Parts: sequence; C-alpha cells; structure tokens
Amino acid sequence: MDKTTVHQAIRDGKYLLAKELIREHPKLVNEQDDDGRLPLHWAASEGDVDMVAFLAANMTQAEIDDMVDNSGWTPVHIAAAIGRSDILDVLLTHDPVPDIDLATSGGTTALHLAVSKNHYDVVKQLIQKYHCSTRTKDKLGRTAMHRAAAIGSQPIVRTLVDARANINAKDSDGWTPMHHALAEGHGDVARLLRESGGDAEIRNNDGQSPEQVAVDDNVKKYFVA
Repeated sequence: MDKTTVHQAIRDGKYLLAKELIREHPKLVNEQDDDGRLPLHWAASEGDVDMVAFLAANMTQAEIDDMVDNSGWTPVHIAAAIGRSDILDVLLTHDPVPDIDLATSGGTTALHLAVSKNHYDVVKQLIQKYHCSTRTKDKLGRTAMHRAAAIGSQPIVRTLVDARANINAKDSDGWTPMHHALAEGHGDVARLLRESGGDAEIRNNDGQSPEQVAVDDNVKKYFVA
C-alpha cells in the first residue's frame, strides 16, 4: 500500500475511508508525503475537525511540535492560517501540549498567521485562551502588531494593545507598526497606535518618521489632524 494513501483520501474528502485505513494500518497515521506533511496536516488544511480529532486520538503521546512539514509548518500553523478555532482547540489540548509560539521556517508563529489573514476570533483565542506571546518576531523582524497595522485591523490592534504588545517595536528595516500603518494607507490605525502610546517620532533605518512614509497626502493629513 502506498504510504500516502491516507493523505489522498483526506484530500479527496473520503474521511470514512481514511479512518478505515488507519484502523487497519495504524502506522499510516505517522507517514509523511513528499511535502513532509502527515495526514493531520491535511485534515487541518481541509478543515474537518472530526478527522483532526480522530487522527490526534490515534497519535498517542505524539509531539505535534515534531510534525513539521518541509516549510516548517505544523498542523497548528495551518489551523491558525485558515481561521479554525475549533481545530486549534483540538490540537492545543493534545497531550503533550504543543508550543503555541513555535515558529515556521520563516519565523512566523500561529499568531502571525492568524493576524495576517485577519482572523480576529482566532487572534483573541490564541492570546486570551492560550496566552501566546505577542512579541515574537519573524525573519523580517516583524511582530504580530506590525502585521495588524499593515492590514489595517483596528480590532486586532486593540486586542494586541490590551495584551501589552510592544507598540513601538522595530522590524529589520527600523519600521514600527505605525510606519506600516501609514505606508499601507491606514491612517485610522496609525492614530489608534499613537493614542495607545505609539511614538510618532521614531525613525526607521533610512531616517524616516512614520508620517514621512505615508502612502499619500490624504492619509498624512488624516493622521496629523
């Protein structure tokens, strides 16, 4: 039997077949495909919480943190990226408990991914229920706050502020979240950051203040008003 038969069954939505195969050949649950993914990666990707729970239950004492594909993604990263809080609950209560702050090869955590995709409910879940770090930086030196500012999400920025995230953190280019907000045209988020303690005078590596990188004059006027 091809070791990726279960992977294919899950991708095809044939969950009953996948379960039957695993019951008959338990070791298939730990097999990796050419992308380094286990069946659990694909079940998370397909968004089937019942299949995720079945696989997790059949991986007794397995470390989800060790289930890393070729891009450094675990099933937890996938669930966060697609905004599935129910799947995260299954994975993050698995024994042993996964590291919520584990980063991918690109340095992104589950929180980074949830923020980037604007999954507000998942962001709240990760911070308030599972107490993830808000200060981890990716390979570009960006925190979740940088990403929230760049996509212009006031609700996520407020949640991060309430969680005492670093409002003035600098990325590898010296940009703060306020720089990113104004560069992407989100004057409302930049004002929120300033009102929450953000420093509008911090310069990036090119000596520019947040106001100086604003995408256009309208955004700049809104920010300074």
